[in-house]
Order: sequence, then C-alpha cells, then structure tokens
Amino acid sequence: MGAGDIDGAVALNAEAGWNQIAADWRFMLAVGAGTGIVDDRLIATSMLLPQGERFAWIAMILVTAARQRQGLASELMHRCIARANDMGVIAGLDATAAGRQVYLPLGFRDIYPLTRWQADAPVDALVVGAPENGVRPLRADDLERVAEWDAKISGAPRRNLLAHLLGRCPERAFILEDGADVRGFVLARDGRLATQIGPLSAEDDDAAIALLRASLGAGSGSVFLDAGDHHGPLAEVLADAGFQEQRGYMRMLLGRDDPIDDPNRVFLIAGPELG
Repeated sequence: MGAGDIDGAVALNAEAGWNQIAADWRFMLAVGAGTGIVDDRLIATSMLLPQGERFAWIAMILVTAARQRQGLASELMHRCIARANDMGVIAGLDATAAGRQVYLPLGFRDIYPLTRWQADAPVDALVVGAPENGVRPLRADDLERVAEWDAKISGAPRRNLLAHLLGRCPERAFILEDGADVRGFVLARDGRLATQIGPLSAEDDDAAIALLRASLGAGSGSVFLDAGDHHGPLAEVLADAGFQEQRGYMRMLLGRDDPIDDPNRVFLIAGPELG
C-alpha cells in the first residue's frame, strides 16, 4: 500500500465503523508496511508496524463486508506473521473478543485485557478545576525526555509516534513532572467519530487521573480511550464521569505470555492500531 490507497483505506475503515482518518493511515504507511487487496477498489488491508528491534504491531486487518468469510483476513494475518518472523521480531496485536478466538490457535497468547470507554461529553466533575501540581502542557522540546522515559515503559522507542500525536492534538497533550523527573504524560489524536486520548502512562493512579483530567478539560466533544482493565481506580473515575464501556480487547503476543510493556504504568494505550 502507498499514499494513493489512503482514500480507499479510510472508506474501508468507515464502512467498518472505525475511527481512523487519513492522518492515521499516512503515519502508519510512513513507519510500517501496509498490504492491500484490490478488486476494482480496495477491499482488504493489513498493517505491520515495527516497534524498534523487539516486536512489530499487527493492525488494520479490514475486509469489506461483501468479501468477508472468504479467507482474505486469514491470508493477510499470515502474511503479517511471516513478515514479522523474517524480521526476527515478536508480533503483537490488540484483539477483539471474536478476533482472539482466531488468534489463539495461531500461537498468540493473552497479555492483559483492555476496555474501550466512550463519552459524548465527560461530566464537569472530572474535567474542571485547577490543574494538578506538576501538570503542564507538553511541548515539542519535551519530546526527547518523554520519549526516553516512555521507552522504559512501552518497551520500544516511540519518538516518531509521540511526535506525530503531539502534532495531531497539541491542546490535549500534557506532562506531569516532579522537579526534573517525568512522572507521566498523555497525548491524543483527532478521529472520524471521536477524539482518541492515549497513550497515557504514569507512575501511579493519582498521576494518571490528573493527566486525564487535564486532557479532557482541554477540549470538547466525543472521546474514546482504551484503558487497561487492571487499573481499577481509573475505571471507577471513568464510570463516574459518564463514560460507557464500548467493547473489550485483549493485548496478545505471538509465542510469548509475558508483557513487553509495563502494565502497571500503561493506563491508556495509543489505540489498538498503534499499540
């Protein structure tokens, strides 16, 4: 896939009810490898996104409704796995409940569950009030320091991703500091249906909630976020703020059952397409 396929790819993910826009595809195609199947038009896609030298993310396996259950998704998945094997990296993905049943026989193993939360307008109790001590807007000159801290948590160098997201929704990007030390950060991006907030990584629950409050309070409109289920206090805050559970995911790795990232400090992922 290349730049000429972006309009068709957006049309395909819109048909599926997914949130991606052209900017998402442009970024993914710039840093990863996309495969498309064409029959008069683009009818199926997949992406493999390298995450440093350790693993690669499988995403955007889409098949138009009229061509589903014909083996196209399976073919694209096997191509992604083969490419990851050729690169000598571990393949990972965030699977829906239905997808998980397909991926388990292929050798993928459960790492931890996630839930997508959605709100049309989070209640004021979460988004108003004075900023927490140490929380301030994240700037471009913070990126090197944040990327270095993030790599210890995500298990991969992600500066390109962080820079891309900072450019997408700079008004919703925040950092939490304790003196010269980074204690957390949050980024976001605009989407077709809603703003996706994430990644959000932090040292503890209080830091994560402070960053989320800042990001939610900096904008309006519908919001999606994908949170690790193991962070119970965050889930309670989201439910109290009017967020509804939309769907679940399972973070999975091929042939590995221990995480590459640090689940204790990963509160919101960047999204199932970005890891």
